Amino acid sequence: MRGTGDGGIDNRLQGDERPFGGVHISCTAARKREPSVKKTWKPLKYPCLHDDCLSIEVTSRCNSRCTHCFVRARRQVAENLPLRLVRTLLQEGYEAGYRRLHITGGEPLLWKGLLEILDHAYGIGYEAAILNTNGTILGKDMARSLSGYAGLTASVSLHGPRFLHDRFRGTGSYKRAVKGIEAALSAGVDTHIFNTVTRSLLPDLPRFADGLFQSFPGIKQLTFIQLIRVPDDWFDLSEELLTPEDFIDLVKVSSLLNLHGLKINLLSNPLATVVSRMIGMPWVPPSPPLYLEGSVIVLADRRVALAHSATESFGRYQAGNLRTILDSDKYRRAVLPDRSTCPACMHLRDCAEAGMVRPSEWCRDMQPDIPYCRRVLARATSIRQPRTDTGTPSDLLRNQPKA
Repeated sequence: MRGTGDGGIDNRLQGDERPFGGVHISCTAARKREPSVKKTWKPLKYPCLHDDCLSIEVTSRCNSRCTHCFVRARRQVAENLPLRLVRTLLQEGYEAGYRRLHITGGEPLLWKGLLEILDHAYGIGYEAAILNTNGTILGKDMARSLSGYAGLTASVSLHGPRFLHDRFRGTGSYKRAVKGIEAALSAGVDTHIFNTVTRSLLPDLPRFADGLFQSFPGIKQLTFIQLIRVPDDWFDLSEELLTPEDFIDLVKVSSLLNLHGLKINLLSNPLATVVSRMIGMPWVPPSPPLYLEGSVIVLADRRVALAHSATESFGRYQAGNLRTILDSDKYRRAVLPDRSTCPACMHLRDCAEAGMVRPSEWCRDMQPDIPYCRRVLARATSIRQPRTDTGTPSDLLRNQPKA
């Protein structure tokens, strides 16, 4: 594997060539720890859970101070989930049908029970795990430990080239994150890169992505995450939010990067799928919605929500109440197709065919009056490719699940 040392990616991203616009893209074996008990599949009560994870924010402690972090926005004091409670939650999740585990934070590598919980999860039958980390404290020893788990993926956050990453995440954090990526790849850990897309990064996005895969050919995937804001966040990042025009540019770039052989997707953003099909650039992998049946996260303060960035919750987790929450009317209303805004929208057909059955979350740009998705699709309509199928929006609505 070709190493980058301190600045391999950064050096590739500092040239004068600006590829955005006319996009120019130059185009390990490890011992795996198997579960200690035989895994058996049971019929799933919640049909989509095989595509979803039980998400657990084990801690809100973090060694970074990212300006865009919604975890910092909602809490003043760092909290940790007790190890015993997490073990109970894992058992409940398994009985509910979950087979994949998503561990996040804060920085989960600061949580002392991490390896013990992974042992427990695989021991009772979980088949895969995703670990979010900023990579800055991911050393060789931890990477070797993580490589022992079959089906474990580490997602490391990298905000862009050095100057941009350090601006958002703290001086020196880029260098430490790159070392974490190198440690993970050297140990044979399946490694994905999570990249938060801001307006500052957008012009350099093709060069950044290309340089990343050239410097780290072992990376499995680069995932773009659209920047969002939350109420009472610590820093005003309004200038970094993607406008509707910016979002369409992001979809174009993502499509072309995939077309040129790079493995790119967008996290929990079905609007990207809709746009890519409308404009005739359908090379973005389908992206499930953020609010999907089966989506659930237990936060470090024990609140249960649909997603890490969610501002509303279904109450606090207590031993034994996970199934009760998933069966509750409040949860069902939150994940069913929208019946108030979408039915009257002229873009209903395009959205429904791409699996987008709820409006974009208001946090995409903090302007709730007109849904972000509607403003994006209004721009995309002007450049859309003609379609030849027939049918009416009412037909699509009738085919959606009923509350």
